[in-house]
Amino acid sequence: MQGQALLRCKDCGRTATVSGEMPAEYFACFVKVVQRDGWVVAPGSTCALLCGACLATYEGSETHDDAENLRSAAAKPPL
Repeated sequence: MQGQALLRCKDCGRTATVSGEMPAEYFACFVKVVQRDGWVVAPGSTCALLCGACLATYEGSETHDDAENLRSAAAKPPL
């Protein structure tokens, strides 16, 4: 019996299929897909993945907030 799973990027929706007849074959396919496409576990409290393309441009969920806080702080005169 063949096992199959679909990896889906939480940001862009890109997918990749992992499949295999035996556990070792399935695992080898998973490793190949992850290494080939750069899949990683996405940061956060949910179980999600990022593809390599989205990871390359990922700035983190706090980065945008931090940038705004830094701009605001720079605009204020020192106390």
